Amino acid sequence: MAKKNHFAALVLALSISPVPAQTPTAAPVTPSATTLTDAQRHALETIGKDLESKIQPAALKLASLAKDYDRNLLAEKPDPQLEQKLANELTETVSQLVAEAIRARIQSVGEIAKLLTPEQKKLLLAELDKPDTNPDLVELIKKVLGDKK
Repeated sequence: MAKKNHFAALVLALSISPVPAQTPTAAPVTPSATTLTDAQRHALETIGKDLESKIQPAALKLASLAKDYDRNLLAEKPDPQLEQKLANELTETVSQLVAEAIRARIQSVGEIAKLLTPEQKKLLLAELDKPDTNPDLVELIKKVLGDKK
């Protein structure tokens, strides 16, 4: 059971993605309420990198523990005590990773919201109010304010 939990947490942590850097289009886009400015894009990239750096150490620890756990399971004579110890460590690390990821994500989303203009916020709110809209603000920004091609 613990093994499934660590994979779920790792997937959750790794799915927390920053807004990727946008490659410039052939014609320069005039900043408007419907697109992100270069300054906003740069700030979003910085926030995303900061988010990744906060989560990475716990994700690396989780990956290492998972390998140790798997090595024990695949050993010629698995050690039941080591299995239990590693399962407990995995569970604790998953809990810490999820908590860190959620805290960092909440902080990042708050910082991102401060970068938006009132007009951009109105556009995002209108999209958010539609049925079946993904409530992830980062994904919403990519969908609504990302480069239009």
